[in-house]
Amino acid sequence: MQLTITLPDILPDQVTRVMTKVREFFAQEGIPVEIKPDAPKGDPWDNLNLEDIAVDTGITDFAENHDHYLYGTPRR
Repeated sequence: MQLTITLPDILPDQVTRVMTKVREFFAQEGIPVEIKPDAPKGDPWDNLNLEDIAVDTGITDFAENHDHYLYGTPRR
């Protein structure tokens, strides 16, 4: 049997307290416990798919007039 507990982003000392309580609970029931942290999945920027986050603004001259759209300068 495998039990997976997903914790929110909390401080390390809070995680330690939760894991201690989990160990104590299972020890009282006589169940052996092995707690392993989830392996990091790498940098999310490495798997970025621009097609998923691209937005069609309908602006056809953005490359030429990006200063106008970003900073309000006159168009070229």
